[in-house]
Amino acid sequence: MSSHYETAADAAQKELDAISPTMCYAKWAQVSMHLTNGMTHSCYHPPTHKIDLEELKVNPSALHNTSEKKEQRKDMLEGKRPAGCSYCWRIEDVGGRSDRIYRSGEYWAQNAKEDIKAAGWEGNINPRYVEVNFNQACNFKCSYCSPHLSTSWHQEVKDFGPYQIVDGEHNNTESLARAGLMPLRVAQDENPYVEAFWRWWPELYKSLEVFRMTGGEPLMDSNTFKVLDYVHKNPNAWLEMSVTSNMCPPKPVLMDKFIESLQRLEQIQIWEDPQKFNPNSGNNWYVAPACKNFAVFVSCDGYGGQAEYMRNGMDFEVLKKNVLRVLRETDNTTITFINTFNALSLTSFREWLQWILELREEFAKDRQGIKYIPVPDNGGHKHPDYEIRPKQRIWFDIPLLRAPHWQCIQVMPEWYQDYLEEAIAFMELNAANEQYIDYKGFKDFEIDKARRNLEWMKAGSKLSEEEVLKARANFYKFFTQHDQRRDTDFLSVFPEMEDWWQICQEAEALVER
Repeated sequence: MSSHYETAADAAQKELDAISPTMCYAKWAQVSMHLTNGMTHSCYHPPTHKIDLEELKVNPSALHNTSEKKEQRKDMLEGKRPAGCSYCWRIEDVGGRSDRIYRSGEYWAQNAKEDIKAAGWEGNINPRYVEVNFNQACNFKCSYCSPHLSTSWHQEVKDFGPYQIVDGEHNNTESLARAGLMPLRVAQDENPYVEAFWRWWPELYKSLEVFRMTGGEPLMDSNTFKVLDYVHKNPNAWLEMSVTSNMCPPKPVLMDKFIESLQRLEQIQIWEDPQKFNPNSGNNWYVAPACKNFAVFVSCDGYGGQAEYMRNGMDFEVLKKNVLRVLRETDNTTITFINTFNALSLTSFREWLQWILELREEFAKDRQGIKYIPVPDNGGHKHPDYEIRPKQRIWFDIPLLRAPHWQCIQVMPEWYQDYLEEAIAFMELNAANEQYIDYKGFKDFEIDKARRNLEWMKAGSKLSEEEVLKARANFYKFFTQHDQRRDTDFLSVFPEMEDWWQICQEAEALVER
């Protein structure tokens, strides 16, 4: 039986096909904005492109409604495939269902359909789903990241220079600067993109349904707490909020401050707004927290020491401790683990899933029944107690890593597919019941995503020998330098991948001849 998620995707696919075979609501209704360097894209799959500062002066919504994006919308309406959306086209070309369909079936995209129709391809639209990073401050150096997204990566390249790979240099800050990716060399309060965001924010906020702050590490940025304070003072009972965090901030006080902010957002209050809420009923109030839900997206691509290796700077025990703090010290906040699925995720994936299962087991028990919270008095009016109902508090996603290519699962030997197949079998063995009423186990769409990753991995057989050889050589070159610079040891962390390391070493020797 199909889940609600799959049913929504089925309906979305029919709607999109009626418009064009390449239509995607996310191109209108979703935006990811990188205010450090003035880059934007619709979702995180297409490459970023530059925001025109001249357009921005008169129209702060040009943070989203760029000329380039409007041309992509035009292509979609005409049945053409924008090149930047190749992530989805590749999945569809091997028979899979891509995020183009899944995202268009999401409630926020469905709620924007009339606005999308009215805007067409030339008009401006306020997105319903917004993701933003305010600056690059980060205490991690993730293996697949870059200096333009992490101050720690930036400092390493300053100290040691770019990485040397088969066809040149990797993470060369001068090359990144020429491509417009490096952060502006201005103070944060002088950044024109951040300034435009705050000009747009009051208007954007009115129709906002999902708002996500990323980084860098958002807990190291004052704008994150400015947003949290704004929402607390200007509640929106329909808003889904989130922060993507490494959950290991450099100062413990930042985690304390964050949890205090979450607790304020969860305070039950009586808000009055006759314009927006029940304008004809005579009940011009509603009882709720400041936002519908708050989610913490926790970046973690493996388990234990292997997770630490992929995301250099992580203390896995600190991460686990802070995850538990959020779950135990708040009533309603959810945790969503993001496993950017790459070659190094494979061998600990089964153990990572076991951890998810254990967390779901523990926190499902805490959510039995309905919790009533007394509502504060409002001028003598009696209002019902607020209800916190059982909900899924532990989620996860496994988006595929495509770049750098040497860390992509498609360049792995065929026998490494066994790790994914064993993990899928584990998920099937621990599948959730059809109604999902106990918030345990793995949902059918989660299992489907793991199957999708396996099919995409198998599609690596279509890569040319030259492409695979080069990728494997670069894997060896990159992680050899990684170990030298960061005092790490690949084989001590991944002893089960010794055969892979040998294959890559031999590939590097062949390429260097």
